Amino acid sequence: MSLFFIYLIQVNIALALFYLLYVIVLKRDTFLRLRRLFFLSVIVFSLLYPFFTIPALSDIWISRSSGLEGTTVTVMRGEPGRAMEVKEEKAAPVAISREKILSFFYITITLGFVFRFLFQLLSIHNVWIKSQKKIISGIPVYQLEQDVTPFSFFNLIFIHTGKHSETELSQILLHEQTHVRQWHSIDVILIEWVCLFSWWNPFVWLMKREMAMNLEYLADSGVLREGVDSREYQYHLLRLTYHETAVQIVNNFNVSKLKQRIIMMNKTKTPALQLVKYVLVVPLFFLFVMANSMYAAENGDKSVAGNNLPEPPPQKKGEAEELFIVADSQPEFPGGESAMMKFLADNIRYPVIAQENGIQGRVVCDFTIMKDGSISNVNILQGDPALDAEVKRLISSMPKWKPGNQRGNAVNVRGVFPVVFRLQWDNPEDDPLTSEEKTNFFKSDLLDDLKKVEGMMILEEVVVVGYGMAEQK
Repeated sequence: MSLFFIYLIQVNIALALFYLLYVIVLKRDTFLRLRRLFFLSVIVFSLLYPFFTIPALSDIWISRSSGLEGTTVTVMRGEPGRAMEVKEEKAAPVAISREKILSFFYITITLGFVFRFLFQLLSIHNVWIKSQKKIISGIPVYQLEQDVTPFSFFNLIFIHTGKHSETELSQILLHEQTHVRQWHSIDVILIEWVCLFSWWNPFVWLMKREMAMNLEYLADSGVLREGVDSREYQYHLLRLTYHETAVQIVNNFNVSKLKQRIIMMNKTKTPALQLVKYVLVVPLFFLFVMANSMYAAENGDKSVAGNNLPEPPPQKKGEAEELFIVADSQPEFPGGESAMMKFLADNIRYPVIAQENGIQGRVVCDFTIMKDGSISNVNILQGDPALDAEVKRLISSMPKWKPGNQRGNAVNVRGVFPVVFRLQWDNPEDDPLTSEEKTNFFKSDLLDDLKKVEGMMILEEVVVVGYGMAEQK
């Protein structure tokens, strides 16, 4: 699954759970400003948390998983040999996968929503162009040509002044001025953007509705704070119930759910002691970051988490000619070979998913040690999807090496790192490998060919041993 869709799923899981928290715990109070802050903060958090992890949580998760797995690491020495000839393999024909079909389906519908959103913005612009600007009670107002519900968009207020009495006009202006002063259009645009890409999530649409209602509650509250009679104001709202709405993405003077607005206006204020329930959002924030940290620890570079290492820099023109397989002086790990073996043994782990599913095998990875000693272009030559990410994570997390040297100049040097993941069972009958497969377990034609390249840098093979879980099923 692509990183974008993983990210999208993470965002929408968070939004769904935050909405449920709102419905169960927060919806019935009268803390309207705090409720608005809740909506804005959970949306921003949901959009950003997949990019952040807490390393300590990852370490705790890995250590607990390691206790379950019982993995051990041993080291085997690779013996470089003589020359070889590398042949390029032809790519197999690619079939249209289910993921590509779903991606096409998603992109097509998303584009439809994007065009709809742009059309709505264009509609507001057209209304603005055709409207006549007036000053009413010192407030700039745009006169609507059609008899539609008054609305505001950012600092623009649109009203069909001829259809309202002076008292109604005063109340409408107070209402829309509250929207303008408190920048309610930011909330509207933010949730609209979320809906563009999360149209398939019903909880997002429900959150959009609740956010719109809360903005109207805030505007109604702003009117009543100015001393307007509550019953008179509610009567004026009722008169506008059946008026047409100009555009969906604006703050309308009259929105649906009028009954709920009237109930909120007459509702007794919630005791300040109940403010403490908003603290519940904090542990939920923490749980999502912890879950993302554990996901990143278990899936390595396949996660979209913020502790992912950056993608290797794009290859510059002529850089291919500067890549050496053998140099006058090969790169060196800081602290020497023993330090490298300790680093590998301390940091590599058997992936939990692979262990639970009985997956084992050899992964052969090549990488480039750049002129500045950094690791780049980490690439899997042979392996299994359940194991590859751990090897790439390990290589990418290495400290800077002492770079290779050719004729007195630092150069880019290619290296190869083979890793064997092997499972052991308390009950030998649970081992899925036959005796013949065990005999051939360490054989790899690709690795044998690479070892024939005289002088090529092949790291010592690491064998990661974990306990099979068949007996736990």
